Amino acid sequence: MAGKSKLIPKKFLSSDEQLVFETRPSAWLHMKAAVLGIIVFFVGMVLYFWNRISSAPSIPYLSDAMNNADYGTYVRWAFLAIAGLSLIYVLGKYLKWGSTVYAATDERIITQRGILNKTYEDIPLGMITNIDLTQSLGKRAMGYGTIVFSTQGMGGRKADVVWDAVPNPMTLRRKLQEAMDSRPRPKQ
Repeated sequence: MAGKSKLIPKKFLSSDEQLVFETRPSAWLHMKAAVLGIIVFFVGMVLYFWNRISSAPSIPYLSDAMNNADYGTYVRWAFLAIAGLSLIYVLGKYLKWGSTVYAATDERIITQRGILNKTYEDIPLGMITNIDLTQSLGKRAMGYGTIVFSTQGMGGRKADVVWDAVPNPMTLRRKLQEAMDSRPRPKQ
């Protein structure tokens, strides 16, 4: 049941705390939007270099605009800027995916987010009142789902913690349920 922490900093865990699991969100969630960014990047680069390709056919209206002495350079630079912005978008999606970690120990669940500024949220297992798992047909086919932890918050208000795009959500839910069941119950 216990494992070594690879994604959550070891200094964040107490000395007697045992890691149950840790994972990142499924890359599919973040990267499916990035695919469009990659396509836009390549289209922008091809259009930027279009006039430099000797055997390239003429594109109606666009070739005339890029060859125009007054503003042709600006049109080409606009395509380069679009390519650059789409590359930044893809990099941002990758960094967001890489900086999000979901972990559970025998004492709490931990959510880590942030690229430059890190945010660690943890909830003791004793505060969790319900664990819900949702998977659409597409998410089931891709092997990920959403886990929602319902907690009893401060002042009697309920709060939910959502882990989106969790790979193998059934396995992780089972492991977390086992960790919650193995905790010693306080005597009343």
